[in-house]
Amino acid sequence: MICGIFKWRMKLLFICLTLPAILFVHGVARADSAPFTNHLLTIGICPPWKPQPASVCRNGAEAIATALGKRLAIAPENHLQIINEDGTTAGLKSEMAALAAQLGPTDRLIIYANVHSGAIDPSKPAGPGNDAIILWSEKKPEVRAFAVAGGVWITAAEFAGMVHKVPAGEVVVMFDACESGAITPLFLRNHPDDDPSRPEAVVTSAKFDQVANFAADGSMGLFTEQFGLSLQSTEGHLEDAVMRAVAATEKAAIPICRKKALELEKLGFRANSCDQQPTVHDPDGILAHMNLE
Repeated sequence: MICGIFKWRMKLLFICLTLPAILFVHGVARADSAPFTNHLLTIGICPPWKPQPASVCRNGAEAIATALGKRLAIAPENHLQIINEDGTTAGLKSEMAALAAQLGPTDRLIIYANVHSGAIDPSKPAGPGNDAIILWSEKKPEVRAFAVAGGVWITAAEFAGMVHKVPAGEVVVMFDACESGAITPLFLRNHPDDDPSRPEAVVTSAKFDQVANFAADGSMGLFTEQFGLSLQSTEGHLEDAVMRAVAATEKAAIPICRKKALELEKLGFRANSCDQQPTVHDPDGILAHMNLE
């Protein structure tokens, strides 16, 4: 009897010692104070031929850089920016190559992009294989497909490939752009360079078939505005700030969309395509474990 009790206690001790390690390996148990160093890349690109002034994307990128830098305690030396004229294909590739050479498994890469994007073939819905990121160029390309083929713009898949080649331990990608929901699958096991063992989270300002509105005062993107405001006052984790911004964006988009519905129809869009609904995909729970300072 005593021998049986001893064996039972030894089994219980073994379970208590090994279960936390098993849970950690499988990603179930994660401490809020994960040993990651945060690195931030903010991108803001509004080409001069777009109706919105270049200051719109600059304002948005700088507002989020300031807010995230403060709330996530990101050191200045760990913050890179690509703003307007610097946002050419060559400029983007150079910065991504630098990150790939610098970061390692104890680093977390956060990318916030406030850009224009859309379907390469506008006759078809935007999707992982039909989505372009519009980079800086002095003149408007005549044909979207030619802009991609000529390296003036890049496909969303190309951008995702650059991100996947950065050997960071975790990655958070946030995109404020039209039809930005089209990029999500490229970071969630639907890209040949994706490492399924690396945790990645994707937040987009709109679904794949929606336009991304600008703030009522036109100073920056609507989601960017709401996310910046949320970061100023939300306590808890980054997930709390993101979800608050999602709800605020959906609400604020209603009156903005109502005013522009007729204009969108004239341009060939659905009248309700500006009923903006941001998307959040975080299967590994990264956002819920990033403390706000």
